[in-house]
Amino acid sequence: LCERYENLWSKTVEGSDIWNINHAEGQPVEVDPETADLLNTALYWADKTDGLIDPTVTPLSDLWNFTGAPKGPVPAQADIDALLPHVDYRTVSIVQNTVTLSDPQAQAVDFMAAGRKQVDLGFLAKGRIADRLKELFLQKGVTSALINLGGNVLAVGAKPDGSAFRTGIKMPFGKDGELAGVTALTDRSLVSSGSYERCFKQDGKLYHHILDPSTGYPAETGLSGVTILSDSSTDGDALSTSCFLLGLKKGMELIESLPDTEAMFITTDGQIYKTDGFPD
Repeated sequence: LCERYENLWSKTVEGSDIWNINHAEGQPVEVDPETADLLNTALYWADKTDGLIDPTVTPLSDLWNFTGAPKGPVPAQADIDALLPHVDYRTVSIVQNTVTLSDPQAQAVDFMAAGRKQVDLGFLAKGRIADRLKELFLQKGVTSALINLGGNVLAVGAKPDGSAFRTGIKMPFGKDGELAGVTALTDRSLVSSGSYERCFKQDGKLYHHILDPSTGYPAETGLSGVTILSDSSTDGDALSTSCFLLGLKKGMELIESLPDTEAMFITTDGQIYKTDGFPD
């Protein structure tokens, strides 16, 4: 099942739905219904955060090179400025299972040259895959399991003895094994996002992979980590990134407006804040 979704949603797998959209030069692309559904979910969260989350931020993310070896360096301002006009989720059109990725700003003949719009569902895909794995386990009669996709943990029921799973939350930039807390988890999802996984330092300053689409630079919201407790791992995935971008005050307000959803926020100075219902 994981391989199926990798072949649908990876932007680097040639022939995937996302690869096809990004290589269609603005032409309509027929996609799998699950791809259309996940793209619609991505656009929902983009709209809900007024574009703070944007599935078309990909060219900027690639420019920063947070996944290379070595990572970085900090891009030239001119290169960032050249890509900013191509980041706009509102140019993604979905009609049933047909996706059109238009880019009015694009001038280059080579569609994949710098300065062309691309989409990436990385901020949602692991959450959706975790939810689908849980559905599969339940269909197969599995009533007790813990799914861990790295940053996304989803419990199917409780432990066989009926007790809750105990899931550690990493302290950003802490010593090996240092935890910000341990959370009891039964039949729910726990998703974390932060500035401590994909990052690099240059001239003593930390740069991380959660970009602000309005500036093209890593978001500076005073947070180093956000963990979301929710029923849906897809929602948890979107919310962990959204709340990081919103910052503590607005992020807390968003979580408190949602039913059955809790959050832990960790600030850059190591302070921990939790919504009232976040379990110990």
